[in-house]
Amino acid sequence: MSTESEEINIEEKRELLSDLRLRRKDQITKLHELNNRRNELRSIRDKKNKESKDLFEESRNSRERRDQINEEVQVRKQMRDILREDADKMGKRLVELGSQMKNFGAPRNKRVGDKIRRLERQLETTPFLTKEMEKQTLLQLEELSSEFERIEQFKDLRSEFREFQNKLRYMQTEIKTYHTSVTTLAQESQVHQEKMLNATKGAKKIKEEADEAHAEIIALNASISAIRKELDGLTQGVKKLSSELGVEIQAARRAKKVEAKRVRDQKLDAKAAEILKRFEEGGKLTLDEFKVLMERGLI
Repeated sequence: MSTESEEINIEEKRELLSDLRLRRKDQITKLHELNNRRNELRSIRDKKNKESKDLFEESRNSRERRDQINEEVQVRKQMRDILREDADKMGKRLVELGSQMKNFGAPRNKRVGDKIRRLERQLETTPFLTKEMEKQTLLQLEELSSEFERIEQFKDLRSEFREFQNKLRYMQTEIKTYHTSVTTLAQESQVHQEKMLNATKGAKKIKEEADEAHAEIIALNASISAIRKELDGLTQGVKKLSSELGVEIQAARRAKKVEAKRVRDQKLDAKAAEILKRFEEGGKLTLDEFKVLMERGLI
């Protein structure tokens, strides 16, 4: 009865040991899967962190380039505005000069100087001039001198007008050049502004993805730690139960051998008693029967 109970206990322990080993195998498989997933997430996180860092660097470079361009734009705007102010002043001066030239009127005879010199030579070379002729000649010289002075003043005004006109044209060209460069640089600045915004947006999005992967890694670390702790317990349980089961199986085997020997001895004792009785009654013994009696110590 005791042996049958031990056999049941051993069988139960075998089933329990098998269950523990199966659970341990499942946990090891799960641990490998989680480790693989964690390694994959680490690779994803590191890759995304690098991508995010590169995009933030690209954003910083675009911002610095935008700021440099904006500074240059401000300088060129100031130069353009200064030129515009000077051009406005010069335009007003041109209007004044034009008005003065209009008041003078364009000279009709451009050979006034020759006439003056001819009359002067006439006065110097004519030996006999009447007072009336001299008076008329001097009057003509006075009129021509006045006209000559007006012509010279007109020439000065016209020369100044043309000089200011040429300067104004040059300044207008410079203003246009500055304005064109300001527009071009402003467009380039906008390109870098958009690059900066897009790079920043992309960097933040990728960084969020990296942080999500990192958060999952932390969660996996906790799960892996829990599984390893459970595995340690299962391993200790398997070792302990295997040891106990081994001892009990050895004990059960020894008990079976003892019981088998007892049963065999009982059978041999019974058989020897039968042979001995027959021998005592005068029966003949075979060699094997004689050996049985010898083994049981009856002869």
